[in-house]
Amino acid sequence: MEEVVTVASYTEPLEAEMAKLRLESAGINVFLAGENARIMEPGLGPLRLQVAAADEVDARSILSDPGADLGPEAQEPAADPNIS
Repeated sequence: MEEVVTVASYTEPLEAEMAKLRLESAGINVFLAGENARIMEPGLGPLRLQVAAADEVDARSILSDPGADLGPEAQEPAADPNIS
């Protein structure tokens, strides 16, 4: 069995889901611990984003850089040629 590590914790389900999708889009398998427990008891505790220990460094890097999964066009607004 592969060791998993928690790379982030969230109290807001939407934030957790967005982080999960960012990692998955980078090819990192993610488990969101506590996801099902919150269905039965919403205030049960934080959602923990977990990845394989081998992916920990990459996952933390992606999560710490808000533009890491965006292309260059999305990171910088394009100049409007009609504005001088």
